[in-house]
Amino acid sequence: MKAVKKIIHTTIFVPIILLAHGTNTHLEIEKKVSKQDIFIVEEQNIYKEINTQYMKNIKPIFEKKCFDCHGSVSNYPWYYNVPGVKQMMDYDIKEAKKHMDMSKDFPFISHETPLNDLTSLKDIAIKGSMPPLRYVLGHWNSSLAEDEKQVLKKWSEESISKLKRVNDE
Repeated sequence: MKAVKKIIHTTIFVPIILLAHGTNTHLEIEKKVSKQDIFIVEEQNIYKEINTQYMKNIKPIFEKKCFDCHGSVSNYPWYYNVPGVKQMMDYDIKEAKKHMDMSKDFPFISHETPLNDLTSLKDIAIKGSMPPLRYVLGHWNSSLAEDEKQVLKKWSEESISKLKRVNDE
């Protein structure tokens, strides 16, 4: 009887146990999980590093130049309450935040990846395509100065390089 139980155990249960993970062994599964965990930790560390530089060098610029539409605004200009203007400004702010909301620091709340956000910011620094002309007409000091463009360009390029290095590993 014991011999029959051993045969049943060996022919039924051992293959089930061995094949429970498919073709992956525990060690292979642990290696995959470990690589994913390492990547996630490295990416989070890079985000922290990029955010530290953002807080120090970029956020002060954005607070003056970009937060009216891409951040948390509480002080609206006097003409905000003019009928028609208020609706236009509310719409513009809503649309701006759909693309990039800088309220929570880096990585931004966005419909893009942090890498694509950085690429867009670099392009904006080079081309000067923000803010839109109709906003500049009412806010003459809202465009980035040349030194601010250079700081933004340098930070975005360095940050892009760091993120690409982590993604390539």
